[in-house]
Amino acid sequence: FAELDLSNDCLQLLLSPDSPHFRLSTFGYMGSAHADYPKDSEMVECFECRQTQVYRYKVCLIKPSTKALNLSCKVSVRIDTRGFLSLQYMIKSEENQVSFVEFLCAPDEEMEEELDDL
Repeated sequence: FAELDLSNDCLQLLLSPDSPHFRLSTFGYMGSAHADYPKDSEMVECFECRQTQVYRYKVCLIKPSTKALNLSCKVSVRIDTRGFLSLQYMIKSEENQVSFVEFLCAPDEEMEEELDDL
């Protein structure tokens, strides 16, 4: 998320079997920003996507999860067919104990309707 402007209203996730495989985008009054991650990137351990999916989420709902992101050593991103987003963070303590923190977020229906109108 560091490459994106989290002061914007909207975070869009695009997942596709074709390039760009995983794209994070923010949109707002100050403009837009995009970050692309190919499926063969060093940051991607496993990538599964059968069809292109695009969903938008309110940044104010995603932003609290960045605290766990900063502490995590691995992140799992999953989106179901309804657009529900699951962000699961694996966090290791100083004693090497592993904990998981999971955030769930529904897609923004108003923004989805705007996408359908385009």
